[in-house]
Amino acid sequence: MQMEIQVDVHTVHPSSSTADQLTKDAAKKAYGSWCTPDTSPTHTALTKTNSNVEKKPHIQDEAQQNTSKGLVFQLHKVRLFPPSPSSSCKALSKIKEIDTELQDLKETKSREFSIRRSTPIKEKKLPEIETPQSPVPSSPCREKKCKCYFHLPAFCDPFTPVDPQGRGYISWLLLVTFCYSYNAWCIVLRATFPYQTPKNTPYWMVADYLCDLVYLLDVALVKPRLMFLHEGFWVNDSGETRRNYRKKLQYKFDVVSLLPLDLLYIYFGTHKVILRFPRMLKLQTFWEFHQAMDRVLSSPYVVRIGKTLFYIFYLIHLNACAYYAMSDYIGLGSNGWVYDDDGNAYIRCFYFATKTATSIGKNPKPENTIEYLFMTAAWLMGVFVFALLIGQIRDIIATATRARAEYRKSVDGCVRYLRRLNMPAPLQRRVTCWFNYTWSQQRCFDESRILNSLPYNMKRDVALAVHMSTLSKVQLFRDCSSSLLRDLVLQLRPVSFLPADVVVRRGDVGHHMYIIKSGECFVMSVDESEVLATLREGSVFGEISLLGIDGLRRRTATVRSRGYSNLFALSRNDQYQN
Repeated sequence: MQMEIQVDVHTVHPSSSTADQLTKDAAKKAYGSWCTPDTSPTHTALTKTNSNVEKKPHIQDEAQQNTSKGLVFQLHKVRLFPPSPSSSCKALSKIKEIDTELQDLKETKSREFSIRRSTPIKEKKLPEIETPQSPVPSSPCREKKCKCYFHLPAFCDPFTPVDPQGRGYISWLLLVTFCYSYNAWCIVLRATFPYQTPKNTPYWMVADYLCDLVYLLDVALVKPRLMFLHEGFWVNDSGETRRNYRKKLQYKFDVVSLLPLDLLYIYFGTHKVILRFPRMLKLQTFWEFHQAMDRVLSSPYVVRIGKTLFYIFYLIHLNACAYYAMSDYIGLGSNGWVYDDDGNAYIRCFYFATKTATSIGKNPKPENTIEYLFMTAAWLMGVFVFALLIGQIRDIIATATRARAEYRKSVDGCVRYLRRLNMPAPLQRRVTCWFNYTWSQQRCFDESRILNSLPYNMKRDVALAVHMSTLSKVQLFRDCSSSLLRDLVLQLRPVSFLPADVVVRRGDVGHHMYIIKSGECFVMSVDESEVLATLREGSVFGEISLLGIDGLRRRTATVRSRGYSNLFALSRNDQYQN
């Protein structure tokens, strides 16, 4: 008689605390927490192989030997898979299995904790995610060349590319701009006025060569590592960034600005400060710094006005230096037009140059041809150049206050129209109050007109950042997909209501659904003498009217604003378009 053996292997790890209970349950029932129908996986029967066939005769021989020896084993049939266990047995088996898994999990966690305390494990650092605002990736050559002895900041590391939009680069541009301003003002000042003496010459020389060091670092270490856009991608390869910088006109000016004409001090002497005039050619860095600040600051009008004022004062500074140089050439105090060498020379000459450039008048009368030519050139510069710069300041201020001017124009036009129609004074006050409140909350009256100038995806991101905090509190939208919310947020239109304003009136045909952004609204009774409910931030009302069901489009209650309220309105037409 041949026997076929079907083997099902189940690996079970019961806890020590429940082992006795499990054995008792197994003795009472044909199934327990082990190998329950809900938890045990299905196994396929073993197919007939040579190994299985070979084992069958051995099993028969062993059985015959045991019988001959008088050893009788009682075979017990164990049903691993009962046909239909009761529900109570299923619940008990699940509880026991969960208890076993929890205790196994605790044991494994305790073992892992002991291993961690005994042997510290080095954690691997995840790579940083590159973003469009910070396009500088991690540099693998930096880790190789620094050999982990020390880590420099990203901007100071010579093996890491420089982000042209980063704070480190903008701070560096500020330092270079300061050095350029020092050279632009002091070179001309020291070349004309007698402010450099043998006693303070070492201090001037130290300041000069510190600025030269900054110039040199900018050309040798910073600008060659500056990343650039090529076909829509940031190029951060050191060789490519270096070649890109050398192709620019800015590189030529930067190199010329470092010409070592100071070596001629050996022949002419240190008082010939005009030999440092190439340092004034680093003008593009000055423009680049102001462009970067214009992008970063929330109020770029301050930077624009500051740059224009810098131009005006620098032109007056050059005019003052030229006036002193001409007075020194003609002779100080030799006639009534030149500087009389009384008081502070720079302040007196700066005052003269300001009056000449702005054409204020009451200037001393020139007495020779050179003086006439100088005054003619100064007046022409004041008429054309200064008029242009002052006109730029006017345009900057007008642009900065354009929104407020349009607001005042709208308010005045509306009030003038109401007065022409002899509207009641309380209604006029309410209209003016609505204009003032809406301006204080939004700083605009047509938000969609501003956002329409942006691309669709960017417009959606801006709307999400503004309105998502309110939509997340609305119970109606919590189960909606993210794509639906992204499309829906562009259709929300902000509206404002004054105290006791009627938002919706009972019996009216509804065309909008409202979401409360801030403030509170009252749901009134039929006779509007009692408050039935109070709606607060995140509450929604009027949503039934958007369904378009006949007979349900009329408002069922009147809703009034308790105080100043800001709401989002969603139109029925916008929903169908969406």
